Amino acid sequence: MKYISKTIALFLLGTITIHAEVDFYKKAHMQNRNSETKIEKAYQAVNKILNENKKTKTTQTALIKPTFSKLIPLLHPQISSTIDTSVYAKNIAISKDETIAYVADTRGGVQIIDTTNATIINTIDTPGSALDIKISNDENYLFVADKHKGLQIIDIQNPKEAFIIGSLETNDDAKSIAVSSNNRYLFLTNENSGVMIVDIYNKTKPREISKIKTKGMAEDIALSFDNKYAYIATGAFGLQIVDIQNINHPRKVATLTTDDYAQAITISKNANYAFIADNRSGMQIINIANVHNPKKVSTFKTKNQATNIALSNDQKTAFIADYEEGMQIVDISNIYQPKLKVSLDTKSYAEDVQISSTGDKAYIADGWNGLVIMDI
Repeated sequence: MKYISKTIALFLLGTITIHAEVDFYKKAHMQNRNSETKIEKAYQAVNKILNENKKTKTTQTALIKPTFSKLIPLLHPQISSTIDTSVYAKNIAISKDETIAYVADTRGGVQIIDTTNATIINTIDTPGSALDIKISNDENYLFVADKHKGLQIIDIQNPKEAFIIGSLETNDDAKSIAVSSNNRYLFLTNENSGVMIVDIYNKTKPREISKIKTKGMAEDIALSFDNKYAYIATGAFGLQIVDIQNINHPRKVATLTTDDYAQAITISKNANYAFIADNRSGMQIINIANVHNPKKVSTFKTKNQATNIALSNDQKTAFIADYEEGMQIVDISNIYQPKLKVSLDTKSYAEDVQISSTGDKAYIADGWNGLVIMDI
């Protein structure tokens, strides 16, 4: 409150300058960075002052407003809506036009949400526990890693009338999914049993064609954009890179142990870097330009435990789902020295994050809190 009182006094005296205002906000932000409520109250108070002075000090206000607007990004991103799903939101997939969100809601199956009015329009009760979902490139089908009930394939051509059309049993718990760019093959992490490679040409009768053996738990998988390599997060054994050019005979080419427990992986657009959500060690950045010799570039230690990572379109920002600590937004423009930009504590456990194509929204699977849509 002492900063607000000083600002009011300065306004009344007519002596405030642009530099003084900048200093005020910087001090206020630093003093209150761990209390979002206090910061917002301070901004609201100053807004009120600006509005009151607009009537009598138009010239002064005109000088201050540009500086004030530039300081707004210092505040946390704002939650625009929260949709409470029935059980526990674990993972999400977003339609290309971003009007539909599909939420893997564990025992609640798949929740289909209209993002334009933040309402659930359909629920698909899968037989197991939905842990991960991916949308086909033509957006006609949804693939679900349904834990002990394996793979479920859902027809989503009409999201309001979506229904299961095919399934495939697994030997162990199905955890996550990657789909080839031609929609022909699906890669399903199968925990202790490694990765199943599935032919999904016939969506009603998917069939296993080969396996990838992993040393540790197969937790997550991502494919290179040319579909030549698979990158697997294998828990305590870190990263495993597999040549999948011969789909019937995948071949391991390299491994790299991470600092803690690799549970999710994201690949940069140029396929030069892998970003691994490494539990308590945070985000591990790995140079994979040479697939035969991956090397750790840097580590960003998050506040809690990193569970998933999404990248901005320009690949300069990483959005980390940090479980109990919500979402961490990290500047990775210098890949060797990632720096925290903003931290946002969501109400529950941030499990997954997806970023809109325009880069102005984040979609967070927030555990018991459901789906959180945020303006960033």
